[in-house]
Amino acid sequence: MSRLVLIDTATGRRVRHRIRSMKQALKQQEWYEAVLGRRVRIEKVFER
Repeated sequence: MSRLVLIDTATGRRVRHRIRSMKQALKQQEWYEAVLGRRVRIEKVFER
């Protein structure tokens, strides 16, 4: 099972909890970049 998370590229920390779809992740990425003024990347995280 995998999930999508947003990572702040400047700090390397997670910005948001689990995201269900790529569409939602792209909207959240755009919003956080506008609010934070920094780049945010989307990563797929696999559960063990």
